[in-house]
Amino acid sequence: MDPTVSKSGHSQPFLFFNLATVKIGEINRYVVHYDLYQGEELPAELTLDSLWLKIKNVDPLTYRAGYLAGPYVIYCDIRMGSYDHSKTVFSTVDYPQYESTLQAQQQKLVELSLHRIQKRYTWTIDIISQVILSTSAAVSYEITIATNQDNLLSGIVPDFPPSLKTYSQRLSITKLDTLDLWKLPTQITSRKTKKHLVILTHGMHSNVSADMLYIQEQIYKAQPKGSDMIYIVDGFTKNVCQTEKGVRYLGKNVAEYILDELYDDSVTEISFIGHSLGGLIQTFAIAYIAVKCPWFFQKVRPVNFITLASPLLGIVTDNPTYIKMFLSLGVIGKTGQDLGLDNASEDEHPLLYLLSGEPVHSILKNFQRRTVYANAVNDGMVPLYSSSLLFLDYKDILEKLHDMEHYLGDDPSAESSDTLASQAFSKIWKSINESPFLKDKRPIPKSTFLETAASILLPPGPTDAFIGKPKSRYDPIIHDKIYTVADIPEPNSKDETSLLRNTNIFLQTFSPRENDKKDFRELEEAIARRWHDGMSWRKVIVALKPDAHNNIIVRRRFTNAYGWGVIDHLISNHFSSSSIESHSGVKIDVPSILSNVDASWVVNNATNGVFDQGPTGMMSTVHDMLDEVAKQTLNNLNESVEENQLDPNDEVVRYDESNLDLYL
Repeated sequence: MDPTVSKSGHSQPFLFFNLATVKIGEINRYVVHYDLYQGEELPAELTLDSLWLKIKNVDPLTYRAGYLAGPYVIYCDIRMGSYDHSKTVFSTVDYPQYESTLQAQQQKLVELSLHRIQKRYTWTIDIISQVILSTSAAVSYEITIATNQDNLLSGIVPDFPPSLKTYSQRLSITKLDTLDLWKLPTQITSRKTKKHLVILTHGMHSNVSADMLYIQEQIYKAQPKGSDMIYIVDGFTKNVCQTEKGVRYLGKNVAEYILDELYDDSVTEISFIGHSLGGLIQTFAIAYIAVKCPWFFQKVRPVNFITLASPLLGIVTDNPTYIKMFLSLGVIGKTGQDLGLDNASEDEHPLLYLLSGEPVHSILKNFQRRTVYANAVNDGMVPLYSSSLLFLDYKDILEKLHDMEHYLGDDPSAESSDTLASQAFSKIWKSINESPFLKDKRPIPKSTFLETAASILLPPGPTDAFIGKPKSRYDPIIHDKIYTVADIPEPNSKDETSLLRNTNIFLQTFSPRENDKKDFRELEEAIARRWHDGMSWRKVIVALKPDAHNNIIVRRRFTNAYGWGVIDHLISNHFSSSSIESHSGVKIDVPSILSNVDASWVVNNATNGVFDQGPTGMMSTVHDMLDEVAKQTLNNLNESVEENQLDPNDEVVRYDESNLDLYL
């Protein structure tokens, strides 16, 4: 029976109860409004008693066994509607709360403080799936708001059905899903408005919709006022769980999405932002668009080409020989072979070599800006030499890092906010990093894959001070320079010998001590030179705490908050009003470019082979198959419950009985 609502406010302790699910890349946002009082005058009996919020992962406890695969974990954060990471939070009760890994049957309890007299309070609650290997697995959760903490801790569930209805005249809640968050901003424009299309592209085992939402929102916040140009931020979402199938396959999908779904006559400018593997994918997309639709870059002006921690030179010489062998054998599918610089045939160059040539090269020359962001430390996925296109002032970077020892050398778990995973992370971190690095000015150690994996699975959170006090943060940008052709040493010159045989920790992998890697070092150098041929590059090197590979894009708003300064830099230098330059409509003669080059490599071998996924890619397919079996098992269990009339107070059974559709 639905409770009645009194005119004065609350009629019973539970004010809101919703049960929902999120799949891979999905977000549910709840915008909560609470009126402390109504009308223009303060009521005589005004109270400032807090509300309480509980978010619980209601999947069965046995689902924790799937933790490493990611399917049954959610991220959540709760913040004041007025929260801005660039502004100081003065009251501790206003600090955002978050949980990086809310596992099955775990819950997050948060006080919604009403500590000052104001007519309306607003909170924003984000609940995001952490699924990475399955398109069908869904995480189920419940969200409850009550008038006191005891009601939520008691385990008692509201006696009204889960819905978006609120049981207080003072409380109103709007729920936005993934589609709302990505498509609603595009609906405010008209076809007559000139559009600057901003394409976001994700990396390996990632997604656009959840993992790049923060960047999307920051770009929209920078929307130039009074301009006849408006940003439209989008990305191809259906490469999810397909990232082992190769750069060609993924890039073709992105290109066709732009041409078939996003382009119309109102699109006059375009920018690309790619994270990790996404930097290579967007590069191939540019080549594919140029070949299939030569008119595109004659009508649409290319503005920003941006990569963040992208393996532009592959990942061969920075890893042990056996890693190269695994890549060649297709352990991570066709993508691994691309990153391992394998040739499709003896007569063909590796794909990453081809990407650095035509027609991409001539198109990129006409971009207003070309910028690479690269992690100097704490990134065990993509080495600095690869994400920075090799040629760099490594001495300056090493000196800057030593100056930042007090910032980067601390045990990150000691600074973690009070999250459920912080203690576990502390144990793992201490086991793999007994002594603080940078001590006594030793060379900076290379982050290993295991260290990066530990940071991803149990991410260290920033301190409350970092989140609430901008002045407490250290600037993560340690190097920012435009490298022109004049900065690149001539082949076989003394400067090049000094660079490639340097004892600097960042370049030791290029010293040809391993004969089996010498050829790859020379190939990586050749690719880097092709990228710099007649083109300047802005190289922004950053120093972030673990896990830097995800921090650099702020994959999750607070878990990866160390990357806020990187995104601030990206926005202010590429999308702010001051970065916009007037232009007369640059025309790129693509047909002429294509007439002088062999671009057959762009349209060849861009199909989806049955074995392109490799063993790791097959995990998502197998996981979806197992998920279908699990669904059938739950159905059978539900039938058994009905037949045997089990105790209706059994929580797991009761959820399966009354809300089975939400689980499945």
